[in-house]
Amino acid sequence: MHLNFDTMEARHLVYVYAGVWIVQGGYLAWITWQWFHTRKP
Repeated sequence: MHLNFDTMEARHLVYVYAGVWIVQGGYLAWITWQWFHTRKP
């Protein structure tokens, strides 16, 4: 799949996708950190 970065829409879409992946990755890392640092009963 090839996206041309000439148009503003394609560039905006790529930035939105990258932002979503970064947010999801950070959230998953936070959940994992909480999971391993929470005392189990």
